[in-house]
Amino acid sequence: MSIDPHRLLVLRAVHRTGSVHAAATALHLTASGVSQHLTRLEAEARLPLLDRTQRGGGRTVRLTEAGLALAQRADDVADALAEAQREAERLREGTSGTVRIGGFATALGHLVVPTLQQLAITDGALNVQVIEVNETQGINLLRAGDLDLLIGERYVDRTSPAASYPGLVEDELYREQFRIVFPELWSVPGSVEELLAGTWVTSPSDRPTRQMLERLCSEYSIKPGYQHICTESQTMLALVSAGLGAGIVPDLTLSYLRTEGVSVFASAVDVGSRILTVTGSRRESRTSAPQRFLATLREVTGRVTASGLTG
Repeated sequence: MSIDPHRLLVLRAVHRTGSVHAAATALHLTASGVSQHLTRLEAEARLPLLDRTQRGGGRTVRLTEAGLALAQRADDVADALAEAQREAERLREGTSGTVRIGGFATALGHLVVPTLQQLAITDGALNVQVIEVNETQGINLLRAGDLDLLIGERYVDRTSPAASYPGLVEDELYREQFRIVFPELWSVPGSVEELLAGTWVTSPSDRPTRQMLERLCSEYSIKPGYQHICTESQTMLALVSAGLGAGIVPDLTLSYLRTEGVSVFASAVDVGSRILTVTGSRRESRTSAPQRFLATLREVTGRVTASGLTG
């Protein structure tokens, strides 16, 4: 009985993701479907490929020595299929299936990286280059043809209208809220007024989070106490965790950085929100490399945000 190369790719996905359920999600299959493929692959290879004595609660999967060997061979199969797909694209569209994606650190780390991990399983023919840039740099690169997609941000208030760039189109990717965080060392504040009157870890005056804090203080007629000022969210959360003040951070940051010692203030107060956007050329077709990347990015973003970003 010959080995089905597609089942080898299923084994590869299980090895890369570490579990049947995660592989099923990446491959758009059911967990039972993945398990059936693995069982048939074991029959075809006439070798045990899964170490079933090491499974914890049916979630984590470890491969046997034979399973690891075949998973490595599956990498060769995936590479060959990817090269065949790239060649077909070159012949069909005259393109190499390459996309250059730019953006700011949090979006790249928490959304683009898992997108690349997904693409390694589902679209190995797509070559992706990641470039960390600010918005001005990114727009200039888009206009020069040196970038395909740019992940940016728009803050939802009356003072920041969306910019318009000829030949480029901006779409919404994800809308998130900002949260007030305070040290776990503190007693739980009884009101937002109590928090606002306390000590704060904030950002420079030109940053949106500082402007959100000042707006809230103005609404409640409270003079804020700025004790610490920093530009990086990681520094801010470290100071909050140490008990040195409260702060304002977005959902993505809370999910992406370590938050030990940090509590989220539960309140109906609208602190602020922002929209993560994707900007690209109006000329891209649905089958182009940027659009293939964008489709997977949207899928991964939906999965990540649905899992609960606020913790």
